[in-house]
Amino acid sequence: MKLRARDITPLVIVDHQATRPVLIRLCGLWLALSTTEAHTLADQLHDAAEEA
Repeated sequence: MKLRARDITPLVIVDHQATRPVLIRLCGLWLALSTTEAHTLADQLHDAAEEA
């Protein structure tokens, strides 16, 4: 399967009271991340964008 950026409308929200407070919605899929996981993902995305 291949998803293209123009087909995805991402949504990022924060639930300050949750154990995993960073919520990301992509194509109907919800991901709940801890703050550490969110930072790690952001770093990996940034690194990949710089390599592209």
